[in-house]
Amino acid sequence: MQKPLHHTFNSLKERKRLTLGYFGGSITEGSGASDPSKRSWRALTTSWFSNNHPDCEITEIQAAIGGTGSDLGAYRCRTDLLKGKPDLVFVEFAVNDHKKDEELILRSMEGIVRQIWDFDKNIDIVFVYTITEAMAESYALDRAPRTVQLHQKMADFYEIPSVNVGKKLWQSVGAGMLTWEELLPDSVHPSDKGYQIYADEMQRFLSDSIAPGQIERKLGNYLTSRVNDKGRLVDAWELFREPWAKDNNSLAGRYPHMLVCGNPGAELEYKFKGGSIGLYWLIAPDSGDIAWSLDGNKTGIISSWDKHALNFTRAGYCILDSNLQAGEHVLKIKVLQEKHPQSEGNWIRIGAFLID
Repeated sequence: MQKPLHHTFNSLKERKRLTLGYFGGSITEGSGASDPSKRSWRALTTSWFSNNHPDCEITEIQAAIGGTGSDLGAYRCRTDLLKGKPDLVFVEFAVNDHKKDEELILRSMEGIVRQIWDFDKNIDIVFVYTITEAMAESYALDRAPRTVQLHQKMADFYEIPSVNVGKKLWQSVGAGMLTWEELLPDSVHPSDKGYQIYADEMQRFLSDSIAPGQIERKLGNYLTSRVNDKGRLVDAWELFREPWAKDNNSLAGRYPHMLVCGNPGAELEYKFKGGSIGLYWLIAPDSGDIAWSLDGNKTGIISSWDKHALNFTRAGYCILDSNLQAGEHVLKIKVLQEKHPQSEGNWIRIGAFLID
């Protein structure tokens, strides 16, 4: 039996105001829908609340970013989601977490949960499990996909309700009602028909789960040993120095500005305290590569360009190290002359540093 959404009910009936937070990837954004603002499961869910509660003010926080998992989510939770003061949060990262390390997934998902309830213990949370065609093999073998199992482990530990809209879509295909081509044309992102199945299952869940009453949540022990519950974005402008420049253009609409440099050999040093470090940067046709080092020993080379940059510019991220010891650390990065042959330049554009 699902845990009831008490705070959601009270917001609808007593406060007459409900703010919905959507936290996930491109499927929550609505990629593949003919009109994401109207035909995605997110939009249809918001519309369901508005239609069923016409006397209540319903607002929406769209905090989903395509191609990102719970690992980035744990760093941007406060900035992108909680600043909007949601009453009910839908968390959908199972698809984009599918290639990530098990420990990282659990630490990130727990970090998201703890950040939300540290902010306000009255916020209701729902885990949402979508699907790709590749994930369907697990259901055919009568088991949930690996990431769904890991997310559900966290849901069980914190008594968070979950809704598996992906399994419902898989059942529609298995029953011979519709085909994968009709529901997931690119094998990942639903068509309008696919999103309607997601939305119908979500609405069924909500109808059964919104209930009166109160619940007192107490945050006790952690499930993981190194939970990312202090994740945050540190503005890259704080490190401004020439030849780096402050760029007022946004990070593909995901962060208000960037620190940029396209000069091979240019360096940047960042002294910080934390257990992890990463970059929140732009992936563009002219993006370049960097060499990086941590504390003078851990080193690597990473590119802010990938093959998808040939078709569109977007916000991206890389976590350089998530297992640092407590204390002070020094990150150094250097813009390289070498780059991918298809890249049009050497530009590095950083919106923020990922720190926990």
